[in-house]
Amino acid sequence: MSLKKRVRIIETPLDGGKLGDTKEVSETSYVVYIHPEHCSPRSRMNTVVHEALHVADFDGLSERKVRQLTAYVVECLWRQGYRRK
Repeated sequence: MSLKKRVRIIETPLDGGKLGDTKEVSETSYVVYIHPEHCSPRSRMNTVVHEALHVADFDGLSERKVRQLTAYVVECLWRQGYRRK
């Protein structure tokens, strides 16, 4: 399965206390900005999944729904031992 949307993840300090942000570059290209100083590996995973869900359905999901889905996905991945190397 090939993804129709390309995502580039860039670690960079963000303003306003944000841990992540997503910008649409074109219809098929996105940049996800991740703050490099998360309080824990799980927090970073949460941010990456959250922003990925925004990319997957950029304007269709409410922020509340994105948060709910993120919590579920991160919990499943964390329990299975997924960690950043």
